[in-house]
Amino acid sequence: MMRYKVTLLPVNVVNLISGENTMTKTEKSEFRAFSKGLKYERLFRNLGKQVFSELQNQPPGCMTSSSLELLSKMENHNTVVMAPVREQYGVNSDIGCKDKLLAKMVTLTLKAMPYLGARYLEGSAERFVCQLKEIEASSPDGYETQMTYMVEHEEALHGYLVHLNNGDQQRAHSVLEDFISDYNIQKVNYD
Repeated sequence: MMRYKVTLLPVNVVNLISGENTMTKTEKSEFRAFSKGLKYERLFRNLGKQVFSELQNQPPGCMTSSSLELLSKMENHNTVVMAPVREQYGVNSDIGCKDKLLAKMVTLTLKAMPYLGARYLEGSAERFVCQLKEIEASSPDGYETQMTYMVEHEEALHGYLVHLNNGDQQRAHSVLEDFISDYNIQKVNYD
């Protein structure tokens, strides 16, 4: 009777031999960093989607229903634009329980303290623009359209909040209208 000695190869060696998963450590690190950035971006987009749609019926402070409708439209369109990138990097776009809880807290804050809440959102949007530019810079080739949209979307939100907090509702609203016009965002149900 002949005995065979079986030698198990590590998964990375098998993958290398088969041609699968041949990313270098640097490429894997970049993949993870970009994926993490997309998850962070998705968290904020889901937050915005929930908050703006919930506030639309009873806008707090100097926000208007029409501006909140435009913001909701932008958030829903973002889901469509970013879907290919999120899918490629395994980022789930579903709204989870933690997302809902965070959105509820932001909504309650905006209702209870609209002035402070809007100022806080302005500061958050300003910081988020910088973070999105870092995500954009780490993006692999082929996603330029989505990355540009991602950054310009947040810049429009930030511009809206700056004008809103400075008491210029009309100019704030026009920032949103211009963005929707520039990207030809139609009234479509994205859910």
